[in-house]
Amino acid sequence: MGYNWLPKLLAILTDLEPYEVMQGLQRPRRRPQPMHDQFGNRYLAIHTRTDAGRPIVVTVRLTGGFDATIIGARPMTPAETAHLEQWEQDHE
Repeated sequence: MGYNWLPKLLAILTDLEPYEVMQGLQRPRRRPQPMHDQFGNRYLAIHTRTDAGRPIVVTVRLTGGFDATIIGARPMTPAETAHLEQWEQDHE
């Protein structure tokens, strides 16, 4: 899958480095969760980890074929981390 960055996202990315986002997207174990906004636009929230093990959420918009645009990224909350850890245990 090819990833592009939403214009200007790099300027507002906080608490996370761009290389960490790409590490998470390239991990073999990721938990994608479909989501949509109030206008019906579809996205994927990808729950994953950096190479250092840091749990993050990367939100992408599928743009056709195997391409996606990164529209947001942030560290996981403690509750999200607990859900990811449970999912990882269930899918070992």
